[in-house]
Amino acid sequence: MNEIQEFLNQYAQSKPKKQRKPPYRKPESIKELERIYFERKQAKRPYLPYHVKTTFRDDSANGLTKCIVAWLELNGHFAGRVNVTGIYDSKLKRYRHSGSRRGMADVTAVVGGKHVSIEVKTGRDRMRPEQLQVKYEVEKAGGAYIVVSSFDDFLKQMESIINVLPLAALLKTTKTPILGI
Repeated sequence: MNEIQEFLNQYAQSKPKKQRKPPYRKPESIKELERIYFERKQAKRPYLPYHVKTTFRDDSANGLTKCIVAWLELNGHFAGRVNVTGIYDSKLKRYRHSGSRRGMADVTAVVGGKHVSIEVKTGRDRMRPEQLQVKYEVEKAGGAYIVVSSFDDFLKQMESIINVLPLAALLKTTKTPILGI
């Protein structure tokens, strides 16, 4: 029994402890997005006595994509998520191709009449060759393709895209002041 206890003690001492990730701190830009989103929700349905606050985070790819789509829609632009994940077929007991092209960006948008593809990359995620090919083709066709890793990064890149667009195109689409820009 003592031998087992000794082995366990040695093993516990030799294995380094895993470092804890620092707690998530919500950026001010996301707090502002939540505020504006909630105000819009209340204005859209004033007859409801209570509105549930929608929360946003940018520490995961799914959360960041949700923030991006909400921001684009709040600012009068078209935005849609692209699902390229296969669909599980229970009869065949395997995944079927979704019908989407490999390498498509996570979000497709139209900003001031210009096509914008937005690829979300968080953590150690990197661009695949298919995504680089789509980026090349979108830019060759006159669209914009951006790769973002945080909501603040998205706002900064959108600022550069919006500054390039003609002012008349922006005035047609933007109904309210642009958050963060």
